[in-house]
Amino acid sequence: MTELLHAWAIAPAALGACCLAADRGRARWPDAVATLLMLAAMVDSVLTRVVAPVYWAAAMLVTAMAVAAASSPRRRRVPPAGLRNGMVVHTALGLVAMAALQLGMAHGAPAAAVPSPAAAHAHGGSGTPLLEAALIAGAIAYAVLSAGLLTRSHRALDRVQLACMAVSVLLMGVAALA
Repeated sequence: MTELLHAWAIAPAALGACCLAADRGRARWPDAVATLLMLAAMVDSVLTRVVAPVYWAAAMLVTAMAVAAASSPRRRRVPPAGLRNGMVVHTALGLVAMAALQLGMAHGAPAAAVPSPAAAHAHGGSGTPLLEAALIAGAIAYAVLSAGLLTRSHRALDRVQLACMAVSVLLMGVAALA
């Protein structure tokens, strides 16, 4: 069930990436890098598991810091628009949320490949109720932030991108509970 929910979370993330690519007037490299990184981590976690979740999480946290630094108002002479600043925060927090979900979700190897004593330790999270509650609370908080930005957004591509990211994070949050 977890794998299925995680796989379903890829679809809205991919749609959001397409909206970002189609938005030539507002697309910037930090947003594109963040979106592609999250999408690659999700696909790898569901299909191949080539990279350990801890490395994906570390890459997403470093990218979140880079997005925030690249979009800092101190780096620009013109202050950013309110919604654009909100989109930067949304992107950076999305990276942090995805990093937490990567670490908190079980991404163990297939049962046949891992001997039974090691199988209990072959996943990313501990599976404790407190961790699960924190992950779902974070996913809900991110969705609320997305909804707030959605109400302020006037561009269709921004609204679709915000909604897709919120749905993707919520699906991964639910998958963390399964």
